[in-house]
Amino acid sequence: MIQVPPGSVAGRLRAPASKSHLQRLLLAASLAPGTSLIRQPGSSADGVACLGVIRDLGAGVKVAGDVLEIRGGGRAGTGSLDCGESGFCLRAAAAVAALQDLPVTLSGHGSLLTRPMEMVLDPLRQLGVACSTREGLPPITVRGPLKGGQARVDGRASSQFLSGLLLALPRAPGDSRVEVEGLRSGPYIRMTLDVLEAFGVSVEASPALDLFRVPGGQTYRPVDVAVEGDWSGAAFLLVAGAVAGDVAVEGLNPASAQADRAILRALEEAGAAPAWEGGTLRQRRADLRGFTFDATDCPDLFPPLAALACHAGGLTRLKGASRLKAKESDRATALVKELSAMGARLRVEGDWMEIEGGPLEGGAIDPHNDHRMAMACAVAGLRSARGAAMEGEACVDKSYPGFFNDLASLRGGA
Repeated sequence: MIQVPPGSVAGRLRAPASKSHLQRLLLAASLAPGTSLIRQPGSSADGVACLGVIRDLGAGVKVAGDVLEIRGGGRAGTGSLDCGESGFCLRAAAAVAALQDLPVTLSGHGSLLTRPMEMVLDPLRQLGVACSTREGLPPITVRGPLKGGQARVDGRASSQFLSGLLLALPRAPGDSRVEVEGLRSGPYIRMTLDVLEAFGVSVEASPALDLFRVPGGQTYRPVDVAVEGDWSGAAFLLVAGAVAGDVAVEGLNPASAQADRAILRALEEAGAAPAWEGGTLRQRRADLRGFTFDATDCPDLFPPLAALACHAGGLTRLKGASRLKAKESDRATALVKELSAMGARLRVEGDWMEIEGGPLEGGAIDPHNDHRMAMACAVAGLRSARGAAMEGEACVDKSYPGFFNDLASLRGGA
């Protein structure tokens, strides 16, 4: 069990590595003949799982300090891939694995085995890939080779498979045309397109990201690149500063395609005033007000924004709650249950979460084995009567293994 006592925070930290950026870089590097260098990869569990997947797909992997050396474009991989608890890794790697002319089964552990995979099946079948799941759930088995062609992707539930398809199709022998219906999380697709461009791969995307033309037979070129700092993890640090002190975060790209860069806009709407000081983003405690924010395209911001809203005067309304069903937990339900246990007043009505700001009592919570739940409750508890206590705090290893150590260092600096 870990106890996060109430109190002020102050200090300077480096943002954790973005697992979203890292996993895209790893899959792309596995397709690039030659050696790519990926710097500052961090140690998230999802990143480690993806590293194992590309190794099993045939990439050479060498860890040299804070640099990953990935030798891509090599031998055919094995027939079984363990994606840990990473939904992105499983959905995206399914498309990459389909480039091979052998059956490959992708599976994982824990909550991943309950996450829907239907959106993967139809597009792959339209492209000539044989595939099957366990009643729409992992494991998923694919057999290529992926040759290119035309496909329609349902982007309403998740954009993760679309990212995988865009990574894989340039290596197919034929050209491809992909239509997308109801895309959400468009910023994550823009991140994928940025990674493709860095590897010298061309994909033509419509402005609305509902049509993609992908020339086949392209060759990825190896890169030397640093993983971006993670706006998702940094959001919790910035909220900690806004509710309880003065926090400076280094290592964030102000021009990043990461969806969760939208935390800046949300903080401003709440009356906080995040400010860039050179390459460092600083957030001081603020007199927070209720706000309205659409998190449909950045659903991972729901937990830190809910924690922020608990300490904002008046009513906060967050849109996009329907996106939270198939996460590591049923995240909307879990947020309502655990923040209510800490004394917050909140409810979900349709696609909206409403939070009435006010004093928090704090207390013991269940993080539901969800990294973002654990971090949200810890940050909310900083400005409460009793703080936050929880068991299972190691769930933060999925994205931000050093979170509780970093939070403790901020407490020491206050």
